[in-house]
Amino acid sequence: MNISDELLDRYFKGICTPEEKLLVVNYLKETDDLSQHFLSKDDWDDADDAQISNEKSDEIFAAIKNQTLAKSLRMKWFKITSAAAVVFVLLSVVFLLLNKPEITPNLAKNNVVKKEITEAINWKSIVNYTSNNQSLVLPDGSTVKIYPGGELRYAVPFVKANREIYLKGKSFFQVTKDKKHPFIVYAKGISTTALGTSFTITATEQDKLIKVELHTGKVWVKNISADQSVLTFDKILLPGSELVYNSIKHQVKVSDKAMLVKELPKLNELNFTQASLKEVFDQLQEHYKIKIIYNADDLDEISFTGTIDLNRKAEKILREITELNKLNQTKTTGGYLITK
Repeated sequence: MNISDELLDRYFKGICTPEEKLLVVNYLKETDDLSQHFLSKDDWDDADDAQISNEKSDEIFAAIKNQTLAKSLRMKWFKITSAAAVVFVLLSVVFLLLNKPEITPNLAKNNVVKKEITEAINWKSIVNYTSNNQSLVLPDGSTVKIYPGGELRYAVPFVKANREIYLKGKSFFQVTKDKKHPFIVYAKGISTTALGTSFTITATEQDKLIKVELHTGKVWVKNISADQSVLTFDKILLPGSELVYNSIKHQVKVSDKAMLVKELPKLNELNFTQASLKEVFDQLQEHYKIKIIYNADDLDEISFTGTIDLNRKAEKILREITELNKLNQTKTTGGYLITK
């Protein structure tokens, strides 16, 4: 329906005919866009008040009241439902917190499992299958002579709180001094602890007797059996002493053998596995009683694996090692100079 601006103007001024008034009223009910028919401010100020009947006025008031009440009810309902939703969320959070499962035991269990994984022990075992004595240099610099059929086992890394060795058979130990990390050998239910000394332990599977012979220094020998019926003991041995333990009768006997000091086993070879070249030179220097001069920085990334026959001359051994690692060897008055 199209209504002219002129007709609208007459309607709002109250000068249109009844037919025109009905036409305009129907148009206003059907249309949503009146912006094009709005009066300017000047025209609005000059316009006379339109005459609206009491019946029409009541109709308009009723329409406005219905819309206002409906909007008010919608706003009120929205506020009520919003408040209810907030209360519901808060109650849900409180319920979840009160009924939250206890997870501390699981965390503790996971930590234990993780700790057990990170602290998994790697064992290194050395068995002498030959008919000759086998010499070995431990990671701390201590030397061991393993007799035929003997076996050594230790954890890697070797040095933690203690330096611990598990022995089967017979071995001679020359222990590097380290008061912070006691050197302990376990063999057939007894432990021998030393700070820096040399001793021999015999603990073969076939023999019921276990022997600890002390050559130099001091050791502490004790029974570590978990059997409550076994009589426990602990003995301090001095140089020249020998402890014999009968593992069947659980008897201990300590005797003095002055000749033990003179019967120190002589090492015939040194075995190295991924040892630093510095460690190799230090062992050779101690054995041959010579001076080997080198720059530690030059040897940082060089390792050595192999067996060194100690019956050979030091000069030939050093020549082979230096040539293999592209190092230079120069003989000096008191020993040898190793350069890169």
